[in-house]
Formats: sequence, structure tokens, C-alpha cells
Amino acid sequence: MFKVNFINKNIKKMFINLKKKKYLLNILFFKKLFFLKKKIFKKILNLEKYKKNNLKKKNNNYKITIIYKNYLKKINKNIKLIILKMPNLIHFIVIKKNILIKKYIYNKKFSKKKIKNKFFNFKKSKEVAGRGFSYISQPLSILYVMLESYILKTYINENNYKYVIVPHLLKFKSLLNSCQIPKFIKKLFIIKNNKKIKYLIPTSEVSLINFMYKKKIKSKFMPLKFISKTPCYRNENISYGKFNNGIIKQKQFDKIELVNFVDYKNSYRNLKELIKNVEKVIRKFKINYRILKLSKKNISYISTITYDIEIWMPRLNNYCEISSCSNNENYQSLRSKIKYIKNNKIFYMHIINGSGLAVGRFFLSIIENYLEKENFIKIPSILKDKFNKINNLKF
Repeated sequence: MFKVNFINKNIKKMFINLKKKKYLLNILFFKKLFFLKKKIFKKILNLEKYKKNNLKKKNNNYKITIIYKNYLKKINKNIKLIILKMPNLIHFIVIKKNILIKKYIYNKKFSKKKIKNKFFNFKKSKEVAGRGFSYISQPLSILYVMLESYILKTYINENNYKYVIVPHLLKFKSLLNSCQIPKFIKKLFIIKNNKKIKYLIPTSEVSLINFMYKKKIKSKFMPLKFISKTPCYRNENISYGKFNNGIIKQKQFDKIELVNFVDYKNSYRNLKELIKNVEKVIRKFKINYRILKLSKKNISYISTITYDIEIWMPRLNNYCEISSCSNNENYQSLRSKIKYIKNNKIFYMHIINGSGLAVGRFFLSIIENYLEKENFIKIPSILKDKFNKINNLKF
């Protein structure tokens, strides 16, 4: 969490940034809270000195100290709530509009196929679980697993990522450490059991950050690159429309998450590397994609800068976000107390995270881009060895 000294020094910058992200908080109210806290704290110290000098008047002093301490608790709670709601500082490069950084076109003719959605059994999933869930059966389920395993292997073997199996149920504190609370509390699935409350992970990034909670690491072991594949659970409001047909927006979806813990000097260099790693995977499947630098309105409150990688979806006749790569700097490490030691000095790590790819969306784009007939899919050349060199897949 932000320290009091840091806020006092950067209070103007903080509130300018809050206005950009449309967070309305009073600067005067915030300053008054700090002023009250200092005043009360001084009075408690004076009373303690007075107690030592006058031992006879114990009872009255104790009563006064209890009153002051209760005021301090209330003020501390208000300050904590304000600090928790404060978004990260935006990078000076980020402007009001989304900027197109890169466009990779493998097929110059954009396919505008009218595809009927016969890939997923939505009728059964609605009966069993409700809207926002899906069944995928053979042979498409095998293609899905093969695709997932191929992506994981490329990141582990080619880019030196360490695979971590993470818990799917977490405590309130761990979601607070990763900055998911209080902003995304309405989108979380809550599980109650014997008066204990736990939360289903919205992304494996939460578990990976808490894996490093309160750790101090020597700089020679950095950067630390972690990868994890989990189902993600988000209580999204799913409306009807063409963008929600298929598995574009779901309450449960699989995602490969990449999290890098890096030195503050090299954080933006590592962010570029992470984006290149994601690009390599998409290029191997020869699908059109583009990279956008997000605007002030679209950027997450956790990140300083975010780049979205969008892939071509023929059925939508549009691009769809498949990976979001962002540099959060020390925003999450301040809360989760993740530090590193360099030249006998202690620094907070910079945390970079990105979707190694949203597996469901990438799977859907491959089906749509490689569809030849209604029931035939051309298998991508990279995955042919896993299908005993079969060219087409019937479903």
C-alpha cells in the first residue's frame, strides 16, 4: 500500500491522475484527515508523558487516551479506504484515444464468412449452469487441449517461463494484495462455507502475485517469469448480441497468464519482450492481428500503460481482444510487499502481466479462420504432428 510520506509528496499528481480516470475525491477532505491524524497522535503522546509525571491521576488519563485512540482508528479506516480506491499513475505516453501500434496481415483478403455456431452445446449448458457457460465435445475438445498444451510448451521452452499450479479459491486479503478489491468486488464469485468466505479467482495473476507475497529476492535472480493456466471465474453481465455469441464473453473461461517480476529500471524493456512472446505464438498460426495502446478511459486502474493484442474474427467481421499486456510498475508490489535487494538497498519490484492468450477466444478464431466447409476444419500446420498428419478435422 502507498505510504503516507509518498502521498504527501505526490498529492497533486495523485489527484490530477484521479480526475483523468474519473475518480472523484476531495483533496481538502483528504488533507483534513491527515491533519487530524497528526493532531490526535500528538495529543496521545502528550498524555502519555503526562501520565509518567502524574501517576495519581491515572483513571482520567486512561479515559481520554481511549477516546483519542478510537478517533485515530476511525481516521485510519477512512484513509485506508481512500488509498485502496486510488488508481495507479498513468504513463505520460498514454493519451485520450486508442493508438494503433502495429498491424500484422497474413491474408490480405479478410474473410467475411457467414458461420453458423455449431461448435458449442449452449442449450445443455443453459440447462445445467445458466448463461455464460459452454460444453465442447469431441473432436473439437481434442483440438482445444492440443492448442492449450502447444501454447504452454512454447512459453516454457522458448521463453524460459516457470510453470506454477495455483489455487483457485482465495481469501479476501490475497485479492486485496493483488488490487482486485475494492474495484472488481462485484464481478467476483463468492463462496460461503461454515461462516468462512472465499473467492474464485478472476485470473491466475491474483494467485501468482500472492505466491510472492512478502518476499525479498536478490537482484541476480531477476527477472522472475511465471506462467499459469487456469479457468477464470467472472460474474459478468452477459447481454444478447453478436459479440456474445460463442465464447467471446463467458463467466468461466480458460486463460494462460504471464506474470514477470522485474527490476524497476528494466520494466518497460521486459514489457516489450512479453508482447513479442505473445506475437510469436499468434504468428505461428498465420492469423491477422493488431496491437493497440489503450487510452486513459480504457486503461485498467491497476496499470500505468496497457497494450491490447486483438485477433481477426471472421464471423464478427472485426478484431477481438485476445491478450492484454500491461506494466503495473510498483502498484501491486507496494500492497503485497514484494521487494528485491540491489547493492545493499531495498526496492519494490515492478510487476508486468499479460494474457499468454485467452484460450477460448483463440480456439474460436482458429476454427473460424481455418473453416473450409460447414463441418470441415483445416488443421494448422504446427498442430498436424499431434493429429498424425491429418489435414482436415470433421465435427
